[in-house]
Formats: sequence, structure tokens, C-alpha cells
Amino acid sequence: MKGKFQLSVHAPQERLRTAFEIGCCLALVLSILLSAAAAQYRTVCNEVCAGTLRLHILANSDTLEDQILKLKVRDAVLAHFDAIIGEAADKQEAETAVRNALPELEAVARQALRSAHSSQSVRCSVEQDWFEAKDYGTFRLPSGEFTALRIELGRAEGHNWFCVLYPSLCAGASTARYETAEENALVFGEYEVRFALADSLRAFWRKVSA
Repeated sequence: MKGKFQLSVHAPQERLRTAFEIGCCLALVLSILLSAAAAQYRTVCNEVCAGTLRLHILANSDTLEDQILKLKVRDAVLAHFDAIIGEAADKQEAETAVRNALPELEAVARQALRSAHSSQSVRCSVEQDWFEAKDYGTFRLPSGEFTALRIELGRAEGHNWFCVLYPSLCAGASTARYETAEENALVFGEYEVRFALADSLRAFWRKVSA
């Protein structure tokens, strides 16, 4: 009787310990999968940043006149980009073409200002800048460091205007796309962390069952 009583006392404790150990194992596996999903997401974000050439126009100020001038410069500059980067096979080629065309682009921007009877200065450069995540309505970009054509008008203290030169997404109807399905899913709204988690789970299962 004593042995049976000891067995009945210890059995619930054994079950609790087993359940606790299983719970710890599941928590560890979930932590690994979440970390893998987060790493995969950041990798895709970095690929988008590396494959994107942005346009960043800084107005002289926030006055209505200066904001209108900014849009006039935008329209004039964008009209030249098909000829400048239309044949670019990748972002690197597009960036090289834009760097070579900086004097031309600066002249175009200056002419747009002069046509609007403005004497504001213009400075064009290609730089690496940090951008916050941005939703453009039809697509969105993650935060990160991007290459950008930066056009500064006058004091460049006004609201900015952004778009994407490569892939050519400045036009709302553009069908330009990134190289990988993951990048396109992230930019055009179909990428979800749950899909990344599912991918990580499948990869983990293949590894443990191999």
C-alpha cells in the first residue's frame, strides 16, 4: 500500500515536469522560428534598399510658391529619366547613368526655375541617405539606407518630395518590379511575417527530419 501511495503522489509531479519540459522545448522552437522569420524579413528589406534608386527633391521652403516650384522641377526632371535610365539593367547601371547625367539634370532643374521666374539655386547629387518607412499608396518601402538622387532648391528647408527612379515607380501606373518575388511582395503589399514564419517552420522541419 505504501508503494502505491508513493506512486500516486509522484505521478502528477512527473506529468507536470514533462509538461513543463515540453512547454520549454516549444517555446525554444518558437523563439528560433521567430528569430529566423525576423532575419528573413530584414534580409528582404536590405535587398530592397540595395536595389532601389530614389529621387529626393527638397523645396526651398514651405511657402505655396516654393512648393509649386518644387513640383515644376519634379515634372521637368522626371521627363528626362526615360532617356537617362530607360535601358538600365539593374540599379547599379541606373545609378551610374544618373551620376553621369548630374550636370544635365541640374541644368534641367535650373531651366524649370528660370521659366517660373525664380532665381533659386539648384544642387544635384547622388548620396546614401537613411529613409524612414514610406507608404506611397500603391507600394511601400521599408526603412533603411538608400541611394538617392538629391535635388536641393535654394535653402532646401521645405517639405520634400520622394519617389523611386529605379525600378521606375514614380509613375503610378508603372509595371516595374524588383528582381525577387520576396522583394516584390514586400514592396507591393503581399509580404506578411506569417508567411516568413511558415517558411522558417518548413526549413526547420526539413532540417530536423533529414
